[in-house]
Amino acid sequence: MKNTPLDVHLLEELSHLEYFIVKSPVNSPDFWKEWQEKFSRAYMSRIAVKKLLKTKKLPYEEHSKYKAQILLYEDVLYYLETLKNIALNLRGIFTSDQNVELDDEDIDLDL
Repeated sequence: MKNTPLDVHLLEELSHLEYFIVKSPVNSPDFWKEWQEKFSRAYMSRIAVKKLLKTKKLPYEEHSKYKAQILLYEDVLYYLETLKNIALNLRGIFTSDQNVELDDEDIDLDL
């Protein structure tokens, strides 16, 4: 049995993810159409995988594979959300990130 080089595995993984790459520039009219298509596909795929996992009829190996797919779709959705925020920022729309935490040093008390 021949070992496949790590680079080949990486290229295979990238080819699986290529569909989710938004190729339209963020300031082009086609961006939002393409973004919505990719976001919808990733979101619905994640829902489908979760539904499969809830059936509990999967062998252990398949269950592990689908758990990994959920993480993959979450990473893809994070990528797409980041692109959306960049596109909105370029239009002058700034969204608040609820995950931002301020330290005491970040707060200006001399207001």
